[in-house]
Amino acid sequence: MDWFAAIPPQFESIVLLLAVLLVKRVLQTIAAHNPWQFFQFFCLQLANKVNKAENGQSQQSISGFVAVIVTFTPLWVILWLFADFVAIPELWQGLLLYFALGSLTLVPNAKTISKALRAGDNYKAKQTLKRLVLRDTSQLSAMGLSKATIEALIIKHMQLTVSVIAIYLVGGALAAISYRLLLEMHYAWNPKRSNMMHFGGFVNALSQLITWLPSRLFLLAGLLLSLGQQSTLLWRLTLPKIFQLNNDALLQFFAIALNTKLAGVAMYEGKKLRRIEFNPKGRAPDINTISQAYQFIGRINTLLVILVVSYYVFAWAASQSLS
Repeated sequence: MDWFAAIPPQFESIVLLLAVLLVKRVLQTIAAHNPWQFFQFFCLQLANKVNKAENGQSQQSISGFVAVIVTFTPLWVILWLFADFVAIPELWQGLLLYFALGSLTLVPNAKTISKALRAGDNYKAKQTLKRLVLRDTSQLSAMGLSKATIEALIIKHMQLTVSVIAIYLVGGALAAISYRLLLEMHYAWNPKRSNMMHFGGFVNALSQLITWLPSRLFLLAGLLLSLGQQSTLLWRLTLPKIFQLNNDALLQFFAIALNTKLAGVAMYEGKKLRRIEFNPKGRAPDINTISQAYQFIGRINTLLVILVVSYYVFAWAASQSLS
């Protein structure tokens, strides 16, 4: 690509990222699609074959570890080797990044849920939310639907967009697609599924470890935007959870920042899972809280974009002065 060669090296990754985001948004607007559907089906079928209920807990854990290795390794090797046969490296990198990035329809889906709740159409809201979460949605009230939507916005955006972009900017497109492979395995083998509690433990811990730093950078950007608005309380309550390998810190932060309740009891496969409720004295989440959540996430994204672009501009200016 001659036009790509004219771009300063410091900006190549940013330009490619913007191009992929634009293409993904256009294609998803034309026709919604999930390119990972077959891989998810493969992961579920693999688990059904090797994860037997009669096996002990340790045996299930070992089976889960082996399943990650035998699934991830050959795919990674193929992707790594295939890069040498591609005549246009930028096209290959862009394709990998396209598949690594998650859906850009989280906010439109949240708006659809809000609109359905406002019209009293809980069924449509439940069906829309069902595509975004693992939990049962059939028995959720309007408040429960609002809460689950906010949690999905926060966690899915962090996992499928923020983490993918951060890993891409640091390690390249192959690192980003490698992370997405592991994340899709985590979704298929989520320990919240009763039969995956031990089988999915390894890939769950691995995905949480990989997303720890991107999610904390996302959290710190949110804290910067909250200066002067209960910033001391936000920092004091969030800090003890920052080093935990889970999403508690993010949910704690957003619960306080939005002055709403998050997490708590959720239904998975007809069984109640009792989780920590964050900010129990906050107001019950509703339609307005959903819009406040995605607007706040949008402001955090804007700040992150400014910081990243500023870093690349500074790096380019420094290289120009040295040359």
